[in-house]
Amino acid sequence: MSTPIEFDALVVGSGAAGGWAAKELCERGLRTLLLEAGRTLDPARDFPPPPAKDTSKLQVWTRGRAFLEGQGMQARCMSFSAMTRHLFVNDRDNPYTTERGAPFNWYRGRQLGGRMHLWGRNALRIGDSELHPQDGASGGWPISHADLAPWYERVERFLGVHGAAAGIASIPDGVYEGPLPLTGIERRILDTLAASWRERPATTCRIVRHTTDRRTLPVAAALATGKLTLKSLAAVSRVLVDARGRASGVEFVDARTREHHEVRAHVIVLAASTIETLRILLNSRSAEHPAGLGNSSGLLGRALTDHVMVFNAGPASVEGAPRTDPYDFGSQSGLYIPSFRNAHGRADAPFRRGYSILGSVGRIEPGWFFMAVGEMLPNLDNRVTSDPKVIDALGIPVARVRCVHGPNEAAMVRDMHATLLELASTCGLEVDHLRRESFLAKLVHGATRRMVYTPEGALLPGSAIHEAGGAPMGARASDSVVDPHNRLWDSPNVLVTDSACFPTSPFQNPGLTIMALSARAAHAAADSLGA
Repeated sequence: MSTPIEFDALVVGSGAAGGWAAKELCERGLRTLLLEAGRTLDPARDFPPPPAKDTSKLQVWTRGRAFLEGQGMQARCMSFSAMTRHLFVNDRDNPYTTERGAPFNWYRGRQLGGRMHLWGRNALRIGDSELHPQDGASGGWPISHADLAPWYERVERFLGVHGAAAGIASIPDGVYEGPLPLTGIERRILDTLAASWRERPATTCRIVRHTTDRRTLPVAAALATGKLTLKSLAAVSRVLVDARGRASGVEFVDARTREHHEVRAHVIVLAASTIETLRILLNSRSAEHPAGLGNSSGLLGRALTDHVMVFNAGPASVEGAPRTDPYDFGSQSGLYIPSFRNAHGRADAPFRRGYSILGSVGRIEPGWFFMAVGEMLPNLDNRVTSDPKVIDALGIPVARVRCVHGPNEAAMVRDMHATLLELASTCGLEVDHLRRESFLAKLVHGATRRMVYTPEGALLPGSAIHEAGGAPMGARASDSVVDPHNRLWDSPNVLVTDSACFPTSPFQNPGLTIMALSARAAHAAADSLGA
């Protein structure tokens, strides 16, 4: 006798991808189960006012204590602080492995909403020049901006975005409910850049509206339909398949009781974040899928990327009152310069692809910062595999991660450093991001530098928290893992909607594209079920 279907759809993960999949499926009337590996947050307890002590930007005491208490990896993240440390996992309970000499910093949050609670809310569209690169370094996407445009707009209208149309092809204009407020210094810098950097058009960031509602809004919308069943503290270990090799459900471990459970659904959406989704698929081995579910092409887990990131900062006057909500991380960003290297069909740099610059002046200590954020070329040797020799606290084999910069990234990093120094000089900004730190903080920063930076001075892979790839979208099953609607070629009722599906990792922040892709894929899945 066959096992009865319990749900129309099942979503794994409640962050950017999972929340939007659940919203779309439930609003189409489908009975949907949302499984979240972490706990449901309590707004009053989990979002307290920031502590008065350890006000250093580096927070050396908080990070030092975290190293001793099992968060040694998480404490390396720029967003880690006394106020946010509970939004990061414990590394002892959630280990992963890497190759010797190939460090990868994997920053994770297991709670309802995932890492959305720390998101800088940069909402950028990806243009066709990045979706379809013409330099021959790698293939492109099987979809265009026109395919994504209605879904970009759907997300923008629901969340609300502050920004301005700029007419820059690589970051197509979206729907904005108002301009992004700038500081006086930022307005002057925009004028300076318009006069001095004519080939590098600058604009304002495009930031999702801040809300003090600590819920993840798409999940809240899904719950409001009455069609969503939410189960937290449920860590999915593998996808189950039937005798035909088609997915039938998932197995999960209850984090409280350590009991294993199986649940069935017609459609399964994997949206657990790139590496977690790949881990689930690789651990979903069966007689029909001996190398993991979705791996008939041999590409599952391969070509993992993370954005190449170089940071610079210095002192400047912080204008106006401090943030009214300390959890408003989007208010830290003001100015944006999309990629100008190798743009408009030119090959004008000693590397392939390009990088953007994001930053602010007069908003937060030490006064100004700019980050160069660049595209990492897909490399099949950079990959996620399952490590059967190591298990996590729930008994699930962990991910083994290799993701290292190659010669192209090294050349890009050199150019990033030079450009950021040129930007600071052009705008009259002093470079010294430790000016207002104590002697001890400077000493610790120097001693731990290798834990955060590559020898070239970029943040270590993983540190951008924009990991992508491993289940790439494509037009053919032979050279991809999912089809243009995010369905596994090997089991079309399984969708991969987080950034594991990215064939390349363009310079734009991926959040808006993850949400648009997830809504689009869930909509198509609802159509397939006749909803």
